[in-house]
Amino acid sequence: MKTGCCLLLLATPDDPLARRAVPLAGQSGYDYAEVSLARLLLLDARETAAYRKLLDEARLPAEVFNNAIPKGMALIGPHADPVRLDTYIRRSLSVAEQMGTGLITMSGPNRATVPEGFDWDGDGFPQYLEFLHRFGTQAAERGVSLAIEPINDEEHSFVSTLSDAQRAADACGCGNVGVIVDFYHFWKQQDSPDSLMQLCRGQKLRHIHYAAYPERTYPLQDDLSACRDALEPLFSAGYQGRVSIEAYARNPVSDLPEACRLLHNLF
Repeated sequence: MKTGCCLLLLATPDDPLARRAVPLAGQSGYDYAEVSLARLLLLDARETAAYRKLLDEARLPAEVFNNAIPKGMALIGPHADPVRLDTYIRRSLSVAEQMGTGLITMSGPNRATVPEGFDWDGDGFPQYLEFLHRFGTQAAERGVSLAIEPINDEEHSFVSTLSDAQRAADACGCGNVGVIVDFYHFWKQQDSPDSLMQLCRGQKLRHIHYAAYPERTYPLQDDLSACRDALEPLFSAGYQGRVSIEAYARNPVSDLPEACRLLHNLF
């Protein structure tokens, strides 16, 4: 089982891809980096190659992308542009190929991109399935998997629970599309532990994000009991995928290695 460092919450306005954190993450013992796809899409091919070189030098392969959907991009509704979405899919998979990435995690459609009163079940969900099918089919051709991440209701996602995500993954018709659990959103949403175990036993759980709750910080020794209670049932149910820490660091120099040791000890 591999432990990853999600760079998104280590980024700053002047360092949006958390370049400065990459050497520390590598030295801390993480097996891979999880990188913001939306921010990578802002780079040209030369800049992307330079970023991969930085990760390679830290022995931190970019095995996973998160933050996949660019802010404001409509996946459904009257503002969804099929040409833009097709371009986005092609570009995303090209960047994944350039970076050597095998898993893309992404949230569902955001309510802010559709008019008030938009019919999710009648109009939005079928549109979303079309997008997922196109993305999933093209991703499968390149050996890439997708994982849908439920985001808590306060952040305006149409997909806010694990059952929402599983419904979409099952209905889109692509075997390479599964679900990710982010424990911060899981706890904030007060989502169903039964749904999580069902996903795990059905081998639909493709990825895990973990952070200490409620402050969404790196799990340290004081958080060991909560971390064990959250993760060990999934391991016992057969989960053997990756676990990324997606969290804010109060003191990166000490927090990153301590959290990595904590997870490795659990594994």
